[in-house]
Amino acid sequence: MRRNRAILSLLVFMLLGVFACKSVETTSAMLHNQTKNFDKAIEMANLALEKKPDDAEAYFQLGISYSYTGKMRMAYDSFKKAAELDPKKEKLVIQNIASNWAKHYNLGINELQADNYEGAANEFFEATESDPEKVKSWFNLAMVYNHLSTTDSTYLEPSFEAADQLMEKVTDSDPDYSKALALAGRIMVKRGEDEKAVEILTRLLLFDPTKAETVEIMGNDYLDQDNYEAAIRLYELAIDGYIRAETTSADVYYNIGICYLQTKDYLKAADAYQHVIALEPDNKRAHYSLLLVYYQGELWEEVILQGQKYTTEIAPEDPGGWQILGLTYGKKQMKTMAEKAMEKYLELTQ
Repeated sequence: MRRNRAILSLLVFMLLGVFACKSVETTSAMLHNQTKNFDKAIEMANLALEKKPDDAEAYFQLGISYSYTGKMRMAYDSFKKAAELDPKKEKLVIQNIASNWAKHYNLGINELQADNYEGAANEFFEATESDPEKVKSWFNLAMVYNHLSTTDSTYLEPSFEAADQLMEKVTDSDPDYSKALALAGRIMVKRGEDEKAVEILTRLLLFDPTKAETVEIMGNDYLDQDNYEAAIRLYELAIDGYIRAETTSADVYYNIGICYLQTKDYLKAADAYQHVIALEPDNKRAHYSLLLVYYQGELWEEVILQGQKYTTEIAPEDPGGWQILGLTYGKKQMKTMAEKAMEKYLELTQ
């Protein structure tokens, strides 16, 4: 009996130690959290803070209550305030914030693996609320929003906002740095933020020139939109990346040639198609495009040389080559050769 009384006295003493120096309201909040009456715990913790605004324990109890009621940003803010007011709580605060973040981040990964992008978006959003400093959750949130925005335009603005947050927080020491830059660059292209896209993708290729193909693909997006000036800037970045990575792409030269042709920069267009031909000597499309560039640029001597090669060696069965050659002979007052070329054109088109 005496032993039981001693144990009871010890328990009472321990409880008194736990609740010592705490207001009645803070103590009540702690007890309500222990019994999972979180709404009441929030009420009592707020009453405690009305009386004592620097009550670290009241903020900590709010963090617990908000965690269990799904108010993740409020939980984060409350935990951080508790640690600010009482540095001794920092370890517990870090543990609780990390637990909240891991719960929602891992649920987001599970939803993503199940191809439930809306569910993944919800969980990654909660992860950013649980700990807004974690780059991984902003990256995944921006990625999922960007995916959803391809079929639902209501996700466009959230994807832009997530990308902005991602770029604010990511650093080159982050293991996902190049992926983050590539994703943010793509979202800026979609957003029409050409200058931001170029700035981000320049950083990407300075950090990792092997991502040149990624930038080239984004240039294709601009080309599809007939935004030739923006496409040229990304293609030029990609070409520089390919050079520094000691590799190349015929397609990037062909597509930048299209852009230069559309912007009437005929010499640069010709140079681009010459690069394609150097890489792929039998590329008929590049040979014809070079011929067309010379013709539209009124570079008549070059048209004749390229036209003769095209109609005899590259694609003698293509009436388009004979037509351009015939028209050029006519402009140069080469009447007999013009007639023969046009006869061949008519023969192939009948």
